[in-house]
Amino acid sequence: MPSLRSLTPRWLARAPALTLLILAVAAPAPARAETAALRASFSPDRLGASTTIGFSFKLAASGGGIPAPLSAISLRLPPGIDYLSTTLGLSICQTAVLQARGPAGCPPNSLLGSGSALVEVPFGAGAGKEIPDIQAVMGPPAHENIVVLFYANGLSPVLAQIVMQAELIPGTSATPGRLETQVPLIASVPAGPPVSILSVNTTIGPAGLTYYENRHGRRVAFHPRGVSVPEHCPRGGFRFSASFTFADASTANAAYSVPCPPRHR
Repeated sequence: MPSLRSLTPRWLARAPALTLLILAVAAPAPARAETAALRASFSPDRLGASTTIGFSFKLAASGGGIPAPLSAISLRLPPGIDYLSTTLGLSICQTAVLQARGPAGCPPNSLLGSGSALVEVPFGAGAGKEIPDIQAVMGPPAHENIVVLFYANGLSPVLAQIVMQAELIPGTSATPGRLETQVPLIASVPAGPPVSILSVNTTIGPAGLTYYENRHGRRVAFHPRGVSVPEHCPRGGFRFSASFTFADASTANAAYSVPCPPRHR
């Protein structure tokens, strides 16, 4: 009598192997992971001093290649930073004006800082990297909060002028403030895939800025006062941290602590 095995169709006898193959094909690809590194600085680096805050970040794909396009950044600032005594942003630049004319169309007293960025084009013979100029200006407030508008001017290989809006959520002496930034997708070519941001380096503060005011009928130049470093440095230094969200829904986190400044004798 034929055995049960001999009556089983060959394709059914190989079912376990076929099942494994089907599962392997049907299983979703593992989610990509991005990595981030963050740095920050105060200049001057003195307790209680008016300062320029510098911050930079680098992004990469953990498995190699370029990271997914960036869509949002949440930068958390150290508690105790004084935003009230600053004279930065005495004027406001309207978003439509910045988009149409660039920082040159904004009042000088709306400038807040500057920086640069490194991006990568995902394909094509023109693939490469660029360092566009970035300017930060004071935008119209939102929800009674300060709004910083970042203007990125790309020339080559990506020709684009991008405005990114960041809302400053104030902190207290015990809780960190946050700078919540929305990053629009930047097309590599018309209707093409977006570029990936590899790094950004920028400042917010009076370094390199000149404001103007009228005194006795004359236009007088002056340097604005920046936000103030807290009077006391916590153990471990002033902690910055950031969360990055990408267009494919992946995320990355990074942190950096600015060391406590040396004590002056």
